[in-house]
Amino acid sequence: MWSTGIFSKLDILHDQTERWKLKFNKVWEKENKPGRTKLQVAQAVDCADWLPNDLLLKLDRCLMAHSVEGRTPLLDSQVASIAMGLSDNYKIKRGLGKYILRQWLEQRLPEAMPFNRKRGFTVPVSEWMGNHGSRLGELVASQYFIEEIASPIQVKKLFSSLEGSANKRNGKAAWVLLFYALWCRHHIEGVASDGTIFDVLSTKKIC
Repeated sequence: MWSTGIFSKLDILHDQTERWKLKFNKVWEKENKPGRTKLQVAQAVDCADWLPNDLLLKLDRCLMAHSVEGRTPLLDSQVASIAMGLSDNYKIKRGLGKYILRQWLEQRLPEAMPFNRKRGFTVPVSEWMGNHGSRLGELVASQYFIEEIASPIQVKKLFSSLEGSANKRNGKAAWVLLFYALWCRHHIEGVASDGTIFDVLSTKKIC
């Protein structure tokens, strides 16, 4: 579980897999209590690690940045306790999560089509970056904070691979690296976010 991501097997990032697995295994061992199903253990691991250290952290940052108060009703202690004790079949069935909620919604608002697969809005980032692949790759790979986490040669290859090809997975990986580079340039090095992406990435560091 949680063993792969968009960078898996792309040979781009410096390998930190074992360190990540060690942390994950410690949390899993702690939450793997007698009587729990594998799904319940997975839920407990999410509550102990992924929610507070990732999702809720991002939610809080976004809310505080705009002085907005947020609510997470499904994380109410009583709701969470009841949900944890439900049979696995009420949670996941036929490859669909939140099964009991989908059933409830189907009875009360069938127009919502709760058993349809999730459909997101996909921005064509691969196509856009493909038009500037080699140039972007050179600029992104030359950033020192990219060199700390990834192989510059592989980063260049990744961006170049987008030219003439709309590889969705490679596009997502390149997009993550591009925005990490832009974020570091602005927030770590103090480069103004003026002009184009190429301007921001090529501007000399402010001393």
